[in-house]
Amino acid sequence: MFGMSLFGVFEIGTSLVGLGGRMDSGSGLGGSFLSGVLATVVATPCTAPFMGVALGYALTQSAVQSLAIFGFLGLGMALPYLTLSSVPALLRYVPKPGAWMESFKQFMGFLMMATVVWLLWVLNLQTDPNLVALVMVLLVLVALGSWILGRWGGFASGSRSRMAARVSAAVIIIASMAAVLSQVPAPAKAERTAAAPTYSAGLEWEPFSRQLVQDLRTSGKAVFVDFTAAWCLSCQVNKRVALSDSRVVEQFETLGVVPVQADWTSRDPEITQALAEFGRNSVPLYVLYTGGPVTEPEILPELLTPGLVLDALKKVESGSAASR
Repeated sequence: MFGMSLFGVFEIGTSLVGLGGRMDSGSGLGGSFLSGVLATVVATPCTAPFMGVALGYALTQSAVQSLAIFGFLGLGMALPYLTLSSVPALLRYVPKPGAWMESFKQFMGFLMMATVVWLLWVLNLQTDPNLVALVMVLLVLVALGSWILGRWGGFASGSRSRMAARVSAAVIIIASMAAVLSQVPAPAKAERTAAAPTYSAGLEWEPFSRQLVQDLRTSGKAVFVDFTAAWCLSCQVNKRVALSDSRVVEQFETLGVVPVQADWTSRDPEITQALAEFGRNSVPLYVLYTGGPVTEPEILPELLTPGLVLDALKKVESGSAASR
């Protein structure tokens, strides 16, 4: 719906324009505070694609960290106003309002649509294609409801037309969402025997289990555990940039390091517990056991490069040489 609004099918927040004008006419700290609150509410649809990751991270942290993240978000939003108020000469560099703003808003709508495509891809990995098809039908019906709202629900239409359009749009959207949600199956635990996806050429990734990692370590093998998820963008980048590098693949095979994938796409409880043991509550997390049941694991950075992985694998090589 945000994307449809950005495309101009219907408008979100037009009723707040008058309220904003009344707030701007106010004076004192109270008026400034309310103007900031209104700016935050109105700007939320535009900032959501970029703030989503930060907000999702903040909600998983402690109260102090969450408040710090929200505080810096507020500071970042207020910084342009503070800067321009402190140095009014900079106003000459501020772009003038014009048709470019409408074009930019519509361009942001395409980013929203790209986000929907990515979320559908993640859903396809978590469930069956029939549910994905139902969700796509839901999106079409939501678009229909949004079009009805924009076509006949604006202020230019009569009161009866506006009321009929709003009721029709609400019925279509709510009924379609209820129909799709009723078809969502209960989450089922993934089979441990299923083969893990092979995303690095030449490497066969084993599906994660605590017993498997322990058995491999007991037998003296080095183990590399990739805690990942389909919806984790940095995980996908690390796979393509570092873990699929031919030099990394060759070194894995030469040293006999067993790659294990802990797929947290569906929030597997066993993987959640394993993450907690390392003081983490999200992915990515990369753990390298250099060999032996009592050796301390090596924690790699969240953003990988081939060089970082190869440097970590040198510890496996030196450890193997020392054991011989």
